[in-house]
Amino acid sequence: MTLQMNIEPEKFLLSLMQKALAAVKPERLVQPHIVDLKGQALTVVGMGKAAAHMALGIEKTLGSAAQGIVVVPYGYEANCQWIKVRSAAHPLPDQNGIDATNEIIEMLKSSNNPVLALISGGGSSVCCGPASFISLSEKQSIISQLLAKGTSIGRLNQVRAVLSSVKGGSLARFVAKQPIQALVLSDVPGNDPNLVASGPFAPNRPDAKGCLAILDRAGIKISKHIRKGILSVSIQNNIHPQVDTRLIGSGATALQAAEGWAKAQGLRVLNLGDALEGNAEALARVHLQRVTLLNGQSPILLLSGGEANVEVSGAGQGGPNRHFLAHLARSAPNKMQIAALAIDTDGCDGSDGEAGAWFASEKTRNRSQDLARAVSACDSGGFFKKLGTSIHTGPTGTNVNDFRAILLLK
Repeated sequence: MTLQMNIEPEKFLLSLMQKALAAVKPERLVQPHIVDLKGQALTVVGMGKAAAHMALGIEKTLGSAAQGIVVVPYGYEANCQWIKVRSAAHPLPDQNGIDATNEIIEMLKSSNNPVLALISGGGSSVCCGPASFISLSEKQSIISQLLAKGTSIGRLNQVRAVLSSVKGGSLARFVAKQPIQALVLSDVPGNDPNLVASGPFAPNRPDAKGCLAILDRAGIKISKHIRKGILSVSIQNNIHPQVDTRLIGSGATALQAAEGWAKAQGLRVLNLGDALEGNAEALARVHLQRVTLLNGQSPILLLSGGEANVEVSGAGQGGPNRHFLAHLARSAPNKMQIAALAIDTDGCDGSDGEAGAWFASEKTRNRSQDLARAVSACDSGGFFKKLGTSIHTGPTGTNVNDFRAILLLK
């Protein structure tokens, strides 16, 4: 299908996606931050979906001088030579995550070298040490319920920090006086390092009352024992005297790359930034309003990042990005000619292994009933698979949360 300016929506959107993903490859992003570390022995620890590929970048520059352990979700491993890669479950923690975390702790306790911490989204689950007042199964239940409620990553990680013995800056306490450099690849709208992977090395103060407020607001029932334990969490500042925290990349990095490429193709671009978050339906309305205001200025590309969320109400498959697209396609006026793409940059939007999807209005027009069923059953995945526009990347080895692109053609 060829439209204005000879734009082929599928080809254009998928190329745009690839440019965005290439810009947030961890191997490249770590390089500018480790040049001054050459020639010294380092203890490397890491956690999250990008940690193994960050470690690859470290090894390429520092070689065998950098040794340690990183833990990643299953499927996000990389073939490192000197830095050990451990795997654990995501988004719910498992015993492998606890074992890997204990291995990291023992290494930090015994090392006399400066510490290089590689932190990325997904680290909250795989770097796991349940607090003394909660069991692994109890923690899994709480996190599972919060996820089903569509809890934002920021609030979810606030809870995780309180329920953990290694988050909220607590992992830093196992390091004696050695300096710590933390390289953070953010998946959190706003890019607060305290929230990425729940801030294991961040100067964070676990907020017990805030945690309870989030649980109560979501209607999550907890035992008296756990409630008492949460209230007993110390608000002692876990700041390590020498932590150099550096943000190496975020959703903005991907958006800027996509914007530059699209402009080079001759398109006008409106970049809304990487901090748009909220319910997928509400986000679709916000984007459609902006697109409507731009009508008459086509062709133009609208970009955004951040985090969509969905409260699960059906038995279908799909994730927040495809739910966003389903609402967008359902609400777009028939006369409006648009094409849109939305993915989770880690390659996993929902539970079915798809990264996201794309659509062009010509493909979704006259499918209002199918879209309505997909939305009500939380089966946006099924809808876009039948449409033939589902996107499968596999685990990308990076994670800067959502990437959205809407191409207004008429």
